[in-house]
Amino acid sequence: MAIGYLIAGMSVWGFIGWLVDRRFDLGGVPIGIGAVVGAAGGIYLIVRRLGA
Repeated sequence: MAIGYLIAGMSVWGFIGWLVDRRFDLGGVPIGIGAVVGAAGGIYLIVRRLGA
């Protein structure tokens, strides 16, 4: 379940970054930012869900 949060977060936010990149042609930077934001969000959800 925990790995699912990471994969889903990175996928969704990476896709949003890809859409922004296609719209504004920023050289792939939004994709990386989206993936990092998604990973951070996934980690936050894991800690919140499984942490004490």
